Amino acid sequence: MTAAGGEGWIDRSLERQEDDRLLAGDGEFLADLRVDGCLHLCFVRSDHAHARIRSVRTAAALAMPGVVAAVTGADLATEMEGGRLQAAPPAPAATRGQVWPLAVEEVCWHGEPVAAVVADDKYVAEDAAAAVAVDYEALPVVTDAEAALREGAPRAHDGWESNEVFAARCTGGADADAIAANDAEVEAAFAAAAVVLSQRFRARRSGAFPLETRGALALWSDEDGLTLRLATQHPHGARLALADLLGLPAAAVRIVAPRDQGGGFGATAPVCREHAVVCHLARRLGRPVRWIETRAEHLMAAGQGWDRVHDLDIAADREGRILALRDRGIADVGDGREDIRRGFVAPQLGSVMLPGAYAIAHADITLRCTVTNKASPGPSRPADAYPARFALERGLDMLARRLGLETAALKRRNLIADFPFTGVTGVRHDSGDYLKAWDTLLERVDLAGFRAMQADARAEGHYLGIGFACGAELSAIPPDMLPPRGERTDLPPGETAGLAHTAGVEAPKPAPCFTAHAATVEVDIETGRFIVLDYVTCEDVGTVIDPIVVEGEVQGAVVHGMSNAMFEELVYGEDGRHWAADLGRYPLASAADVPHVTVAFAPTPSPDHPPGVRALGQGRPGPVPGALANAICDALAPFGVEITTLPLRPEMILSLIEAGRAGNGGASRDIAVRRKA
Repeated sequence: MTAAGGEGWIDRSLERQEDDRLLAGDGEFLADLRVDGCLHLCFVRSDHAHARIRSVRTAAALAMPGVVAAVTGADLATEMEGGRLQAAPPAPAATRGQVWPLAVEEVCWHGEPVAAVVADDKYVAEDAAAAVAVDYEALPVVTDAEAALREGAPRAHDGWESNEVFAARCTGGADADAIAANDAEVEAAFAAAAVVLSQRFRARRSGAFPLETRGALALWSDEDGLTLRLATQHPHGARLALADLLGLPAAAVRIVAPRDQGGGFGATAPVCREHAVVCHLARRLGRPVRWIETRAEHLMAAGQGWDRVHDLDIAADREGRILALRDRGIADVGDGREDIRRGFVAPQLGSVMLPGAYAIAHADITLRCTVTNKASPGPSRPADAYPARFALERGLDMLARRLGLETAALKRRNLIADFPFTGVTGVRHDSGDYLKAWDTLLERVDLAGFRAMQADARAEGHYLGIGFACGAELSAIPPDMLPPRGERTDLPPGETAGLAHTAGVEAPKPAPCFTAHAATVEVDIETGRFIVLDYVTCEDVGTVIDPIVVEGEVQGAVVHGMSNAMFEELVYGEDGRHWAADLGRYPLASAADVPHVTVAFAPTPSPDHPPGVRALGQGRPGPVPGALANAICDALAPFGVEITTLPLRPEMILSLIEAGRAGNGGASRDIAVRRKA
């Protein structure tokens, strides 16, 4: 390998080899695999959000020709000794609920699996599942995280003492004296501020919904154990988790990921309770068992996230420098028992990463996680950077307008400029040049030229706007979180196992990366609809090995963020029933909805990662909702519009325009801005 820009493999766009086969329909996805004698599994899911299970009657289903088995939660509780899903990684501060693969005694969300039917044909299995009769006793339902915290609120789980399952302070230190000192510093900064902005921001529940739904194909052999063909992002973790659930030695479990997978974005990362049922029944019946999730099931049960409230206060001086930040986060973690992360890890990460790429000296950031009668949220790119980035980027734009400053200038003024930098939540940015990337972005969008065009357009009754946002992401696990290489095997120093030799590099530190985004839009003030005219990002991912791969990754992530921000919302009724049962009621962005995404680079090679690479990964959708909302508010500045809620639906935008026209202001009523005399 040679340095970037030289001859060799680095910084060269290599022609992709896999596209022709996939475009011709020759992919080999999980549903394409053919196995002799394969049975098909269908789940019976609760049509209540919260209820006691009085009885589950499977006799009618078992009597149908072609039906091989029908099991209930009570059956599996007897057959799968120790087969409850366990929390991992351990989190001592969190309430830990356990759950059987099929519900036993109580269902706690609409769509929770209560029984499973296996048949020779998938259509027979579906008909048989419809014949399973479940008798429920309805229980009180809670669907709002704040309501769940109120005294006397219904319990999302019958018998639990509280709906609050996790609470954390992300700033101030670990002991009471340090926390008190931090809080005093924050209060002093707010008291000295020229401007204080207080605003609530809300990201509605949406998430990652890849083209391919979840699925599993399990084969059992008394001699060799379990072979599971699984659409998964983490085959090695799945192997260990399923071995534990099924009471098998790890050597008896083999996970095979299909040659092709239709995306993941976090949704296929966890081991889910359905996987355990498929594996158990393959072992019990001695025949292959396949489950392919329907789109309705996927929308109901998988990939959900970001149901988040941020009550954000920003204190600043007259030049827009941030003096202190206060955030009170509330996270709706739904059922809170099912995903391996129990719903609270992603919200905590979002709160820790809230300051992002900004050099904020003082902060008081807390988080409360509550269970509700909804599906558990799962991993979804970019974890909880999505609601956190939206809140802070919108807050800074609102602050800039009230100070009469250009938002791009205010944000640049607050970016981390000196490295290494350790933020108020303990996140360390060891190297980089965020200002260079920001300035490169501004050169690409020609801000001065846009402002002139914007003024001319407004004179003609057209409302154009530009919005900026940014983010910093960490990656790579330093070796002090892992045992030394010599302790991972029983071999003498210098010896390697097997006939193959593999060498690896372990980075001594995380390698932060930086992404800066700019969106331009045009808004129709009569309908609230908007068009994204242009979208540009500038990336510092260190040394760029293959530009076409990096560009594709960024472009796909931005489109993912646009779809979430513009269209997607998983709606629940007051009774807890899920309404978004198909893509007609849960729309996704199409090619007609998004522009070409231009990707620029301003690399600063990492000193700790050969050959100077940094993260790219999942963080890129995070700044998108802030950039889009900021652009819309910039376009509608004459009406005083300030967006505080996602998604960016035309009816919401139109209501804010009409409020501005009526002289009531286009911002939410809970905004407060204080200026010192």
